[in-house]
Amino acid sequence: MPTNKFYTSVRNTLARELRRMVSRPIYFISTVVIMSFTYVFFLTFFNEGQPNRMPIGVVDLDNSSLSRQFTRNLEVTQHSHIVMRLNSHKEAREEMQRGNIYAFVEIKHNFAKDAISNLRPTLTFYVNDAYLIAGSLINKDITYMSAATSIGMQQKVLRAKGVEESRIMGIIQPIVLDAHLIGNPWANYGTYLLNVILPAILQLMVLMMTVFPIGVEFKERTSREWFNNSGKCFSGALTGKLLPYTVIFTLVGVIGNMILYKYMHYPLNSSIGWMFLATFLLVLATQAIGILFIGITPVLRDGVTFSGVFGMLGVTFAGATFPIEQMPAGTRIFSYFFPMHHYFEIYVNQALNGVGVRYSFIYFVALLCFLALPVIVFTRLKKAAINQNFPIK
Repeated sequence: MPTNKFYTSVRNTLARELRRMVSRPIYFISTVVIMSFTYVFFLTFFNEGQPNRMPIGVVDLDNSSLSRQFTRNLEVTQHSHIVMRLNSHKEAREEMQRGNIYAFVEIKHNFAKDAISNLRPTLTFYVNDAYLIAGSLINKDITYMSAATSIGMQQKVLRAKGVEESRIMGIIQPIVLDAHLIGNPWANYGTYLLNVILPAILQLMVLMMTVFPIGVEFKERTSREWFNNSGKCFSGALTGKLLPYTVIFTLVGVIGNMILYKYMHYPLNSSIGWMFLATFLLVLATQAIGILFIGITPVLRDGVTFSGVFGMLGVTFAGATFPIEQMPAGTRIFSYFFPMHHYFEIYVNQALNGVGVRYSFIYFVALLCFLALPVIVFTRLKKAAINQNFPIK
């Protein structure tokens, strides 16, 4: 194919597609507004890194100095905020079922008396784990404060027995744990969630806005006009049609990376350029998959359906929410067919761990391999554009 013909085809199609983009609000909304709203929503939602001061209740049936001290200590923890002091287990359970509190602590009668008498009193707490993050964080706070209260009681007993202060902690806690979180020392939920959620939503929108501009040509019976406008060069027609979306979504992804790593100061232990490249290849690979979907079934509704299902599964098979290595062997194979998996591996290697780029080279190549997918349906898609022989409803 002559180079000049291809460039002319791309230029003519690009001009036509830009006119179509400004003629309908859906194009601007799907390419800019949705992603802008997504970034604003999630970055403000995870602004503090973790949910803090979540509502809990206390049922203090003992009302002793020890139980009140425990309640005061629990109130100053990071994630728990006592909003209700309840009179019974039944009342607390009803409040939790209504969603007014995420958990409640029940302090039994004679709690302080039994603790002083070494009768091992029970401190009971109930956590609503239907809210996974809230439940786990509150559970950690209550467990920690329960252990701290126990240690405090043991200190008082040992001091009363005349044990030297320097030996008390050695008796109570002979082994001290010194834990260091690697890659995310702040335990910031945004660090490991947003770096998957935001690219996954970007991938979903790229899929939709690859299938829709092509599929709508079939739906409106304008595909032959699209083909003829390109000078009957279908490769140029495809390139010109998708080029503005490639540029827009790449810019959106790059700006998103700048916000995450430069403004929000998320962990970045290598050059940000590798994340820019990964974002660009993610957009190209996703567009290639979108062409495959609309080429297999050149019907708009079917292509959008395939894209939605594939885009949502991308989060699962990225390996962030559940390790790929722990999935069944047959399921692990499917993860390699999702660009998000390879993007996530690049993110872990480059941004979190800061290892040499050679360890991520295979994942960059994998993203490039997706660009071969349009070849599979190229002829079928071209015939569909010319013959317009597929249903529009």
